[in-house]
Amino acid sequence: MPRPRRNADDGALVAAFRAGQGAAFETIVERHYPGLLRVAEQRCGVSALAEDAVQAALVRAHRYLRGERRVENLGAWLRRIVHNCATDLLRTERRDRVGFDLAAGVAAPSEEVLERIELRALVERAIGKLPAIYREPLRLRYLHGVEAREIAARLDDNIHSVKSRIARGRRELRRRLEDALKKAGYL
Repeated sequence: MPRPRRNADDGALVAAFRAGQGAAFETIVERHYPGLLRVAEQRCGVSALAEDAVQAALVRAHRYLRGERRVENLGAWLRRIVHNCATDLLRTERRDRVGFDLAAGVAAPSEEVLERIELRALVERAIGKLPAIYREPLRLRYLHGVEAREIAARLDDNIHSVKSRIARGRRELRRRLEDALKKAGYL
């Protein structure tokens, strides 16, 4: 299949991609990547995190563009996705921080912080042992703070199915963790 012309407009590239020309998406990426990276760097400040945000956005865009829905302004739409992905990554990074700053002179975390870290590790291990159908939705929702709509988009599933999997997975997780949490004094 011939590669779409480089100066083709975005609408034609989207149409070519939907018609099965994978090279059209490559052209979209080549055309928009520098601007998308600037948006992510402005939002994140950290280049590695910014690159991750752009990659996550391109995966979302690829999945979405396979569908029939119309995209009016491809560049603006891609920048919005990058902004949202960067925000998600920043949120996740903040949650993953231990909760103390050695540069600020705090030598050791408090007992409460250590308990939270221990509890999080316990929950992460338990989620990792759940059946695959529940594992990823619960990881995204409770360990990374991703909303159900976004989880549905990432998993290419409908919102009702994702909410159901989260609820069932949460019940199964609670059942599996109940004894361990009682022993640890959380229940």
